[in-house]
Amino acid sequence: MNIRSRLLLVFSLPLVLMAGCTSYYRNVETCKERVRAEYPDAASAPLKITGSGAAFQGSRVVVRGVIATPPKPPATKKTDVPAAAECTFSETTLTGFQWLAPSKLIPKAAADDNEDE
Repeated sequence: MNIRSRLLLVFSLPLVLMAGCTSYYRNVETCKERVRAEYPDAASAPLKITGSGAAFQGSRVVVRGVIATPPKPPATKKTDVPAAAECTFSETTLTGFQWLAPSKLIPKAAADDNEDE
């Protein structure tokens, strides 16, 4: 192995290792955009994203935030309600989205028609 081959190997190895990391960052940003798009009360109670976390290579991303709600009498201060959503990915393709909090955004489970039997 000559010196050029060794230098090429040394400089290309970090690029190869970082290639898997790009999907991580891309998936986090995609999930943040989806949370903003799916949030229904943006006009009355703005959502502020405070953080995010992702599993290995961005296969599962959780975005956290707070919703500033206007005060209800007799209270005089705004209250911050925690919010969170989960996105699942296959490579860089979004395959699932669900709200984790607050409870008003979590879809209700369909009632089972066979429960009465």
